Amino acid sequence: MRYKIEKGNHFANFTLDRLFPFSGSKRSGKVKFSKECLIKGEIEGWNKLTGISSEEIHTNSGRLVWRSNGEKILIAGYVYNKGERKETLITSVLTDVWYNYNVEYKNHYWKLSIAGKEVIMYGHLKGLKFKAYPYFGGQSTAPETMYIWLS
Repeated sequence: MRYKIEKGNHFANFTLDRLFPFSGSKRSGKVKFSKECLIKGEIEGWNKLTGISSEEIHTNSGRLVWRSNGEKILIAGYVYNKGERKETLITSVLTDVWYNYNVEYKNHYWKLSIAGKEVIMYGHLKGLKFKAYPYFGGQSTAPETMYIWLS
């Protein structure tokens, strides 16, 4: 599915499956970024790509996140464990290229991978679970319209 984040927004286009709990503990597939994701200039923080969250996303969740260095897309693992956030750089990827990704939770550990590189991070996941979708920034909004494909 192609997700569009409009210039000046945080959220990608709405999809119905955002409303429903997720029963699994693994998300995997392919991802591709449009060239518009290569942001020139400094924007702090990480943009969310995909992952799994409890009903309290900033308490217990595991996600792949991204940001641009102007030439490539940097990808990190990003885990909230009982409200404490940790991030670990995984790799960098190019735009307009498909990459395999995986987000998996098992026995208090998150295995987060993309493009054949992975990190393992400690965390929790309790209660209702939801899929996490593309989201730009925290305080910053998208400086231009961009696209991310997730399958």
